[in-house]
Amino acid sequence: MKRFINILLLMGILPVLCANAQPNLEIVGGDSYNWNMVSPKQSPLKATIELKNAGNQKLMISNVRPSCGCTAVLLDKKELEPGQTANLDVRLNVAAKSGPVVKTVFIESNDPAKPNVNLYLKAEVQVDIEVSPAQYFSFDDMKLGTESTSKVVLKNNSSQTVTFADISVAPDYVKVKIPKELTLKPHEEYEIVATVTPKNKGYFGCILKMRTSHPEYPEITIQGSSVVNDTVKINSIQK
Repeated sequence: MKRFINILLLMGILPVLCANAQPNLEIVGGDSYNWNMVSPKQSPLKATIELKNAGNQKLMISNVRPSCGCTAVLLDKKELEPGQTANLDVRLNVAAKSGPVVKTVFIESNDPAKPNVNLYLKAEVQVDIEVSPAQYFSFDDMKLGTESTSKVVLKNNSSQTVTFADISVAPDYVKVKIPKELTLKPHEEYEIVATVTPKNKGYFGCILKMRTSHPEYPEITIQGSSVVNDTVKINSIQK
């Protein structure tokens, strides 16, 4: 009878022991890493994230992949005994980014409670000299001999006054509304208007260049392109 009771007790205890015996993936410091305010000149951003096996069985990391091509990851160890850690090196390219950036790294393992874990990479990219909504003139639906206009906004996001000078545009028949020397105070902006009447069919391209007094942005270049089509003429049919 006593032996039977012991067997029943073991049958009740073993599942509990098995349930507690498992790997546990832990991202040391939390599931997000924030570089806070950065400049595009600091790209690529780098960090080393520590992954730990907080469980009591071997942890096996089967896959680590970023959400996009602007992020690179390298894991130095995929199998972790209880208590061991691995280093995950991450690189985030923010050279062409502006404003808040959030990217995800997906981590897959044999952790039964959390087989899929997300690591979030965050940064606030401040571009001191910003051209928006894009750093190029967008000429839509250009027609031969018909005037076309595009606008961009030049903004000084820095804490210093910036002067723009030596302004040139090519080809010379592109008209750009901008003074010969432009001065923008901190957080001041100016709308640049480009107007052109295409002279030839096919590919059209233009470029606006200007030098600045900002030490990190000695020259600003704004390009523009489109395809010029024939002007469609509709002749009325007389009855």
